[in-house]
Amino acid sequence: MPEANSPATNLKFKSPASLLKHHGLRAKKRLGQNFLVDLNLARKIVELSQIPPNRPVVELGVGLGVLTLALAEKAPRVIGYEIDDELIRILEEENLLPPNVEIRKGDILKLDYSALAEELGEKLLLFGNLPYYLSSRLLYKLLEERKAWEFAVFMFQKEVAERLLARPGSKDYGQLSVWLALTCKVEKLLTLSPGNFYPPPEIYSTVVKITVLKEELPYERELTRLLKFAFASRRKKLVKNLKALGLPREELLKIFAELKLSPDVRAEEVEPEKFLALAERLSSLKAL
Repeated sequence: MPEANSPATNLKFKSPASLLKHHGLRAKKRLGQNFLVDLNLARKIVELSQIPPNRPVVELGVGLGVLTLALAEKAPRVIGYEIDDELIRILEEENLLPPNVEIRKGDILKLDYSALAEELGEKLLLFGNLPYYLSSRLLYKLLEERKAWEFAVFMFQKEVAERLLARPGSKDYGQLSVWLALTCKVEKLLTLSPGNFYPPPEIYSTVVKITVLKEELPYERELTRLLKFAFASRRKKLVKNLKALGLPREELLKIFAELKLSPDVRAEEVEPEKFLALAERLSSLKAL
C-alpha cells in the first residue's frame, strides 16, 4: 500500500466525456452526476482541507475518481462509496485508481457511519461532490451521527451552500442553518464554476468544510420538533407557527418576553441559541 504523500499521479483518461463514450455511457441525471474534471483543482481542494497525517479518508460518491486520486496522494487509505455499478465497472476495468483506494458499492443515505468509524478505529474524515437532490438529507443524517465523524469537505451547488452558511435575517436561513450553527463550524473553501464539471451544471458550486464542534446538545429531540413548527410557514410570525403546540398565545408571548424575543419575530430572524433556549423552555412546559 502506498504511503501518504506518495508521488503525484495523473489521470488515465483524456476527459470524462471521452471515457463515458468509450464505454457507451452517459452521465445519469437521476443520480445528479456532474463529474469533477480537473485533477489539479481536486488537489487544491485536498490541500485546503488540511487532512491530518496518516489518517484514512472516506469519499461519498467516487464518480470517475478525480477527487479520489487527489485524496490517495495525501492519505494512506481511501475508502470510496459509489452507488452506480457501471461507474464501478469502469474504475475497475480501466484500473483508474491506485492500490490504496478501496471502492465499496453503497448508498450514502443508508450507510451506517457509526459502524464505519468503529471499523476504522477513529472518527471519519468525509469528502464528496454531492448531488443536489440528496445534499440536505445526507446532512441531516450526518448531523444525527455526528459522533462518528470529525469533519466533512463537500462540494455543493451554490444555493445549498448558502443555506449552510446563512445567518438570521437571511432568506436562506432555515432549520439546517440552525443545526449547523449550534453543532459545527462551517467554512467556505472555494467557489467552482460550472466548467469544472462534466456535464457542466447550470449554477456555480461551493466547496464547504464542516467540522463537528458539539457531539451532543441538550433538548435535541425538542429542538427538532420546534424547528419543524417554527419554519412551517416562513411568512407567518413565529408565535402563529407555534400555535400548533397547543399553548395559549399569552403563555407563548410570556416565554418570548423572557427570552427577549419580539412578539412579531419570524423564525428566520431568531438566533440559533435562542431556538435552543426556546426548546428548553417549551420542554419544561411539556409542550414539545
